Amino acid sequence: MSAGTSLSFVVCTVTIILAVAVSFTQGGCEFKKSWIGRWFLSGVPNLIYINSTHIETKGECYEEQGDKYLVYEKSDNCYRCMAIHEKHETVLQYKETFCEVKGSLQDICYGITGDAPLYSMFRKHPEVKPVACPFKSAPFTFSYNRGSGDCSYPASKAESCTDDSRLVLKYQACPDVPSTESNVEELVCLAVWKEGSTRYLIGRISQGNRRNLISDEDQYRCFIYQRNTENGKTVYNIAQSGDATCNGLQNAFEGSRTMKLTTVDNHHNRCKFPLWITDHHTWLSLDHHKTYRFSSKNATLKILDDEAPKPNKVHQNYAFDFQEFGFESQDQRQQNSDMRLVCHMILQSHDHKKVQIVAHITSGCDSGYVCMMFYKRDSNVIELQQSENYAENPDDACANFNPTTTPYTTLITTTLHTKKCPHLGRYTLFNPIASSSEQRKKRQQPAEKSQFSDDSGSSNQLSADCYSHNYEALAVGCGGSHGMEFRSSCAQQTISEYSCHGSWEENGISYVIASPVARKSTDALRYCFIYTLSNQPETTVIEGSLGKKVEPPILRLSGVSESCHRHVIPGVTGNWAFNFTSNGTCSVDNENSSPIAIPATLLVLLSALAALVIR
Repeated sequence: MSAGTSLSFVVCTVTIILAVAVSFTQGGCEFKKSWIGRWFLSGVPNLIYINSTHIETKGECYEEQGDKYLVYEKSDNCYRCMAIHEKHETVLQYKETFCEVKGSLQDICYGITGDAPLYSMFRKHPEVKPVACPFKSAPFTFSYNRGSGDCSYPASKAESCTDDSRLVLKYQACPDVPSTESNVEELVCLAVWKEGSTRYLIGRISQGNRRNLISDEDQYRCFIYQRNTENGKTVYNIAQSGDATCNGLQNAFEGSRTMKLTTVDNHHNRCKFPLWITDHHTWLSLDHHKTYRFSSKNATLKILDDEAPKPNKVHQNYAFDFQEFGFESQDQRQQNSDMRLVCHMILQSHDHKKVQIVAHITSGCDSGYVCMMFYKRDSNVIELQQSENYAENPDDACANFNPTTTPYTTLITTTLHTKKCPHLGRYTLFNPIASSSEQRKKRQQPAEKSQFSDDSGSSNQLSADCYSHNYEALAVGCGGSHGMEFRSSCAQQTISEYSCHGSWEENGISYVIASPVARKSTDALRYCFIYTLSNQPETTVIEGSLGKKVEPPILRLSGVSESCHRHVIPGVTGNWAFNFTSNGTCSVDNENSSPIAIPATLLVLLSALAALVIR
């Protein structure tokens, strides 16, 4: 190869390299990493995917300057300018030029005019979480206008949900206003932002009476809202877009639909739960599945449910099932098992031991008024009764409330201290021969599942073992302890000890809150021991002048782990049940010895002798 040819080859190679270098320098840019994902755009049937260098249906990022991007569309070999603004992590808005031949970014972007169409894209991703709705102080009454006049009577209602990112709008039809109808909509708030003094909201709407409206086009809406105060009440003026864009919205008073939300005048701000309840701001259900937490201002009670999600209650006067229309995600169903109660009115209060309250309840997106009764049982124990149905009117909440049939929920403090157990003494199993026969029968039957739960909440089998069936003696508060010791003849389980934390008596039945001292996997966290202590109804006549022999008292005891149920029959029903005969008081001199008991016959003889001496 000649020198001239070699020089030409080198020059050509360098030229190609420089051209490639220039192309990489002038072409190629990246979009923001926060934009990567799939986005919904009104009018586009499929979701649009954005990665670091490419916007689906638009092209490759070629050059960028601030919020302006020159995008190359390879299929048509043309360039367009996109001015993209991130309003929220879930909302992108942009304006664009037509696709044209290559030019500078400044020249092509100059073609975006102030009245160019504004496009809004909404992120679609499983991890996208809603935001708190900006409309505070619910519930509201509201009027609305769809272009045919204001529908204000009868008033429509807006209720908050347990999850503050959701709001339920209950529209009423106005007979004198065309195109109005009764309908229920659930609004999920997805994004809020502010431009100058204008506040925007992006929400997703589900409509209860139109099951076919499930597409993104039907659900996404843009809102402009404005908060004011009128006559001491909070007022929100809201304008809603007519489609899944923010086009056509100028202010909070003009839109495809406008609404005016007004706070309801109620007693919530003047009602507080009594101090003897809120002295402990956190209470737990006996099985620890629910947490009852009072607000710092003592006006709100939140009930957090750790169990599996439950279906929504159906409103007593507005029978609408939100789950039927598929409104709820799995996370929302979990949130719907929680409740929020706001004190509305105190009806009765008795010596800091009992109070009847009307409360406004919100469970998921269902709400109304319920009747509540609180009872102080001990310093660490209270009980709660609550009506099942939700009333639309607070005056109706307690109208049909019946405390004799309404179940109790037993609540305990987060930290329990040991307390003296009632009915101290020693007891032996009543009629052990019959009990042994019954145990043999149970051993021949298939093992049944116990209602006791382990740490994970799963059920465990109760077979005819020592722990469940072979208790033969009971010692209460003996040896100076604040506990109950169940003794068994089995070698592997000699004593099961429970600490007492509080007790009370009601209608001749005693209740004790206790917990196992050495907790096993088959033990619940807490127990309610329900029992009666009484003489046998039968008596035996002894010959002679000493009269009748009185049998020792019988302790009929049942244990339950969920709550202190009133339908439990002591010694008969419950998670487990025993009947014990009283042997007398504990032995003080020898804690490990058998109790010193005075037989009933000897007591009668001593009484007769004392009577003779007095004579």
